[in-house]
Amino acid sequence: PDMYPGNCWAFKGSQGYLVVRLSMKIYPTAFTMEHIPKTLSPTGNITSAPKNFSVYGLDDEYQKDGKLLGQYVYDEEGESLQMFPVMVSLDDKIQGVR
Repeated sequence: PDMYPGNCWAFKGSQGYLVVRLSMKIYPTAFTMEHIPKTLSPTGNITSAPKNFSVYGLDDEYQKDGKLLGQYVYDEEGESLQMFPVMVSLDDKIQGVR
């Protein structure tokens, strides 16, 4: 409902996924993920930060399985905005990510 720390969209439970449909087909080179830093957290910790995550390239948003673009770990001790390079070569452009 607002932009205050702790009032964000969160997954229920310890796992989840989302699909993002891109406005055009692309060859991605990297992804970024941002989470509130510990210094701004109302509780002083960021245990809700993503830990291990995978990114898949999709031909469309309805595709069940995509091409694994990489498996990553968000560093809770690192910067709040972290960049992760695509770990594979793509033969074709993608229309979405999961």
